[in-house]
Amino acid sequence: MSLEESPITCNLFRAKSSQICGGCEEVFNFEMEYQNKEWSIHKTSCKPYKIVSNEKFGRCLVATRNLKPGEIIFGENATIVGPKQGCRPCCLKCFTSLDSVASLFRCPGCNFPFCQEQCAKSPEHEAECVVLSRARSCISINDMSKSHPVYQCITPLRCILLKSTQPKLFEAFSGLVHHNDLRRQTQMWRIYQVNIVQFLRNVCGLANQFSEEEIHAACGVLDVNAFEIRLPGSKRQQVLGLFPIASMMSHRCVSNTHHVIDSNTYEMTVRASVPIKKGEQLFTTYTLPLDGTNDRRSVLRQSKMFECDCPRCSDPTECLTFLSALRCPRCPIGIMLPIRPLEENETEWQCSPCSYQLDAADVTQLIDQLKEEFENIGPKDVEKLEEFLSRHASSLHPNHFLFTSVRQSLSQLYGRDERYLLNTLTMEQLERKVSICQQLLSVADVVEPGLTRLRGVTLYELYAPMLLLAKRTYEAGHCTLAEFKERIVAVEAILSEATKILLLEDPASTEGAACAVQALNQIQRWIASL
Repeated sequence: MSLEESPITCNLFRAKSSQICGGCEEVFNFEMEYQNKEWSIHKTSCKPYKIVSNEKFGRCLVATRNLKPGEIIFGENATIVGPKQGCRPCCLKCFTSLDSVASLFRCPGCNFPFCQEQCAKSPEHEAECVVLSRARSCISINDMSKSHPVYQCITPLRCILLKSTQPKLFEAFSGLVHHNDLRRQTQMWRIYQVNIVQFLRNVCGLANQFSEEEIHAACGVLDVNAFEIRLPGSKRQQVLGLFPIASMMSHRCVSNTHHVIDSNTYEMTVRASVPIKKGEQLFTTYTLPLDGTNDRRSVLRQSKMFECDCPRCSDPTECLTFLSALRCPRCPIGIMLPIRPLEENETEWQCSPCSYQLDAADVTQLIDQLKEEFENIGPKDVEKLEEFLSRHASSLHPNHFLFTSVRQSLSQLYGRDERYLLNTLTMEQLERKVSICQQLLSVADVVEPGLTRLRGVTLYELYAPMLLLAKRTYEAGHCTLAEFKERIVAVEAILSEATKILLLEDPASTEGAACAVQALNQIQRWIASL
């Protein structure tokens, strides 16, 4: 551990010290007489963040020293892992989708389906099996193509069972925000009352152990605090994980951290995505960064129970990305923006050059129509996606979140769709893929800056068409060897950054880190031979 000079007083022994811990920048006396004792005490709590409280965010995390992009802030194992609400039937251990009744294994205790006997006999299932076995006659899961309401109770049940199986973890869980007071009037509360609370208390016999309020609190803690875990493969269902420390990171629609969850161990690693100064608050984001303000705020209002007024939401231009902006129908250069972006259902939208206005209801109607059209196209039709961009270019700003979503699909379809494989793309199509990736990066660098998955994936998509364009241009005699080498070096820099980012992701993910490393090595050998 690195130490820096600082003539301050030791925090543990109050003795004069000239050194601070390089891990957390707290001051300690590392004189020989104290060294072993003090370090044994300090090493268990050394971390580059601390928990503080403030009026707006409640408990939150702040950096105790300057942090560099990519630097690990903390790692944390999931307290609870379980299926997400609305999932289709899946194995309760590994969360593999169960596609066929004939191939599954039913737990002899509770009758829940598993992918194999080994999963059904896992220690994690023992406590919940005892509870669910009381409802055995009600658990009849035979249609594997549809979601089953009984799965809604699994993750909340795992939470409340911590009370008897792991009291210390339950204590940490109980300290998390649940917003029962705000959730009580929502439709989701009523759904949980029937599918979870009444089922667990009345059918599974937990009425004497847990009150309705306690079970609702568990549901609320999950809704407000849980993180979605991305499992690799098309046959794995969506999963939630609860991480008590990570849940204390406050939300901001442009965050300064990036987290990765190992899909095998369910361990979360939180890194700085951009430079973070000592004393700055650590932020994560609970929404999709490429969504517009109205959609992000709606998700936060319904699931997290708060109104986001972060700098991005408060800015009509969304930090000059114009992700929600419209084209003015009255003047050729006008951009329409909400006058009061935090009042999305009431604000007028106004064109800055000509002052023409639209009501919020008119804007909502237009966007809803375009969303439906986009969803009906599907994410894999290149021609129709390109037509969508052309058809609505007079209505939406070029960076509008719908156009950005289309470009995100196109960035991967060009080169992967069987009709648009990379080596078969024309020069114009290669240039189109480059342009799409560059437009995505210009937005990503603002709304999800730094060492983030979005930037890594987009850079990886960018390198290949740039490489092919350079190669074809040189082979056609349209550039010199020196110019060709210069372009290849630029491609190497792009791929090198993509590789650096993708190597931080879950090793089992499909983001292509291994392919990126292989391609980077090949390009570096190629450059050396030129």
